[in-house]
Amino acid sequence: MKLIPLATTFGLVFLVGLSSAQARPHTYLSHKRVVVEHKVVVKPAPIRALVRHLTDVRLTVLPANHVRTIHAGATYYYHDGIYYLQEPQGYVVVKPVAGLRIATLPHGYVTVRVGRDTLYRFNTTYYRRDNGVYIVV
Repeated sequence: MKLIPLATTFGLVFLVGLSSAQARPHTYLSHKRVVVEHKVVVKPAPIRALVRHLTDVRLTVLPANHVRTIHAGATYYYHDGIYYLQEPQGYVVVKPVAGLRIATLPHGYVTVRVGRDTLYRFNTTYYRRDNGVYIVV
């Protein structure tokens, strides 16, 4: 009679032991290593791609948050990769001249390696970093 409760207890302990062993896998199982690569394609916004071909476009008002910079006696207005000059009829879109300095690169720029130099390209304009600013080259 004493064997039945003892066998029942042993059986329950054995079953609990099996379920906990099944819940935790053994550490000697091999683990698979998975490498995930994400490729990011950065394309300029369509309006910027269009503007690079449209020099001499006239605006009556500059975009908000534009930056004013003076180079070689001319005052340029810059906003997100697009340069403007003021004329009597308004502001005209122009190609930047070499030597213009800006504090931040426009959104959508691409890093380009030329020999040992690192340049940054946005549309057809190349920039070089020098002492924390970017200079049109």
